[in-house]
Amino acid sequence: MAVSQIYKGHDTPLVPLLAQFDALLLADDYAGVAKALADFLEANPTSRYLALEPVPFKISTYLTKKYGSSSAVTTFTLRRSTWATEVQNALAAGPDAFVALMKEIDTQVAEITKAAKKLS
Repeated sequence: MAVSQIYKGHDTPLVPLLAQFDALLLADDYAGVAKALADFLEANPTSRYLALEPVPFKISTYLTKKYGSSSAVTTFTLRRSTWATEVQNALAAGPDAFVALMKEIDTQVAEITKAAKKLS
């Protein structure tokens, strides 16, 4: 089922934003995520917390699916426990900062995945 179908019919503008995050992350469009968030916050300034809070979770889910390894994302989180705050700060700093941070995070998770021993 398409993400847009899952969230269809909801009255809150936050639900479509979360679906948009999923689609943009799936396309590796980190600049699009930052722009979607900025556009949403411009239209809904009192929903800043509700819009920012799920972003690290969405990224974690995306990276887990992309690399097929939840343990790689967990290992990354243990090594860099403040990454969720870094993501939120980068989003506040603008699309360029967010794209740079996401490339760094993506690279590190990919390296952890490659280094992990495969189970027999």
